[in-house]
Amino acid sequence: MERKHPIKILVVECEPNKTGSAFQALSRWAEENKAKMEQASTVKEALEKLSTDDFDLVLTDYQLSDQTSVDFLAQIKAKNYYIPILLMTHAGDELLALNVLKSGFSDYLVKSENSFRELPHMIETACERHQMVVREKKLETELANKNTQLETLGRKLSERSVRDELTGLYNHRFFQEKMAEEFARATRYHYPLSCLMVDIDQFKTINDTHGHVSGDEILKNLASFFTSYLRQTDTVARYGGEEFVVSLPHIGYEGANLLAERLRKKILDQSFSLGSGTPVQISVSIGIASYPEDPIDRKETMLFYADKALYRAKSNGRNQVVLYKNIIKDYVNQIPDLKFSDEKVYQFRQRLFDISEMSKRAYIEATKALINALEAKDPHTMGHAARVGHYSALTAREMGLGEDDVRIIEHAGLLHDIGKICVSDEILLKPGAYTHQEYEKMKAHPVMGYQIVKPIKFLADEALIILHHHEWFNGEGYPHRLKGREIPFGARIVSVLDAYDTMRVAGGRYKRTLNCEEAVRELIQHAGTQFDPLVVLHFVHLLLKGGDIKPDAYDQRKLEQTVRAFAA
Repeated sequence: MERKHPIKILVVECEPNKTGSAFQALSRWAEENKAKMEQASTVKEALEKLSTDDFDLVLTDYQLSDQTSVDFLAQIKAKNYYIPILLMTHAGDELLALNVLKSGFSDYLVKSENSFRELPHMIETACERHQMVVREKKLETELANKNTQLETLGRKLSERSVRDELTGLYNHRFFQEKMAEEFARATRYHYPLSCLMVDIDQFKTINDTHGHVSGDEILKNLASFFTSYLRQTDTVARYGGEEFVVSLPHIGYEGANLLAERLRKKILDQSFSLGSGTPVQISVSIGIASYPEDPIDRKETMLFYADKALYRAKSNGRNQVVLYKNIIKDYVNQIPDLKFSDEKVYQFRQRLFDISEMSKRAYIEATKALINALEAKDPHTMGHAARVGHYSALTAREMGLGEDDVRIIEHAGLLHDIGKICVSDEILLKPGAYTHQEYEKMKAHPVMGYQIVKPIKFLADEALIILHHHEWFNGEGYPHRLKGREIPFGARIVSVLDAYDTMRVAGGRYKRTLNCEEAVRELIQHAGTQFDPLVVLHFVHLLLKGGDIKPDAYDQRKLEQTVRAFAA
């Protein structure tokens, strides 16, 4: 507990024992408050006392016999004594006192009988203010240290999130993102981009013969070899198991093939030392795909082609390099010259489309069961996902979107909260407000949902809507703080319907639910900040057509003005 008064005061006066001195004026107060006081008559003597003892406050005359209090203050600062100092002057020196206050004195008083009565209060105030400053500086230092620790930890976590723990190379997830960036640049600036898929031959045999620890040593040694041999502009990653992948910007098939052959031969010529000292020789198979020589329209296609080429290299006997374009040539040479009618081609394409649609519906139906099980835990959320999906589709149609886009938005509305299966029941079912830590965990559900759905190729568009359905129109949402038209259109629609249904039904766990008109007024109130005003406008029109609200139930003029303001 902090003391209201100082324990020890140093009084520096030219004549401390003279009648009317501050020392004598404070004696009674010091005795009553059990404070200790010491005297000094010169700057030199005062500095000696400060060097040998701790004081809570210094009370000093302006003019001392050897120096002024300004000189005294400068020496205190030079010695890093952090202590409050009160300045005493004589009548007529007020202007001088005001000027020297800027040097760092805590306060000043003009010596007189009346001012000495106020002196105990001034001392207590100065000490309290000083303690407050000390606390603030301590907190600032602690905060700065914590921020530094967090930044360091953040950098480490960020690095760990993109690195393979065993080899130190980039991991599968990072390579997918990096490859997407590289492919986008290659198509934009029209330069070649190649991909090598590398697999260690007979790696299972190595593990079975020498043990998994030895297998791990080989993976680490091979990773070091790739790092030292490839260019800085190349990206190498551990793709999974004993498989590695390399992106080669500005290199076409010819250069990629030469590099792959050199890698294959150098690896074959090397002896990889195991932990026991036993040398082991290995070989690798490599598949290559290259843009623009291969018909590639996206990075997934490039990786698929490189993987096909690798599979052919393994099938042909291993320890070789295969180019995807040569596989196509082989297929062409093996296929007889057959002619198909346009009708047959159309039927075949339609059948493939039907199969794709059946797969998509089967996945969504299976996911529905999972969502229903999740919502069944809380009666307030029962049916929330289905309603959001249904009304999102109706709103999308109201806005004139095509049926393909309507279906995507409906599916995304149905799946928008799928990431909540990764959130604990303690948080999901908690009544009332979340703590900051709980809210941060809940905010992760769009990213979790995106990661669950993203691997399903035919739900790629839905995955992006799920990821961004909590973005705000003004850029204050999460997870990526996208703004306005940066937010996918489907996510802007799902955002409005998610909020509307929460206010109408699912919000009952936190506070009273709103009726239809109240919920609409809330949407209009936050149009332009949280919601896309155009989506809100079309949803309100939808409710008007269905008879859910009356025209006089909301501020039509305000909504239309907001829409015009953001359309300008």
